[in-house]
Amino acid sequence: MLSKKNTVETAAPKSGMQKMNKKKKTEATFEISRFQDEIRVQAYYNYLKRMKNNLPGDQMGDWLEAENSVRLSLSTH
Repeated sequence: MLSKKNTVETAAPKSGMQKMNKKKKTEATFEISRFQDEIRVQAYYNYLKRMKNNLPGDQMGDWLEAENSVRLSLSTH
């Protein structure tokens, strides 16, 4: 019969590097979220412009155009 090995793991205190990595990950997540929000809003405006002017297209085209527009605007800042 196999016996169970009882081990107790203790949590080591977080080093300064681990805390920094967590902060960077949070900042990166925020930036990505902001980027996606800007694309979403721009895609909506692209959709409205397309509907108002009765232009051909679809949601994917609106989204891709918005991605390019937001990416260009962020690269110039």
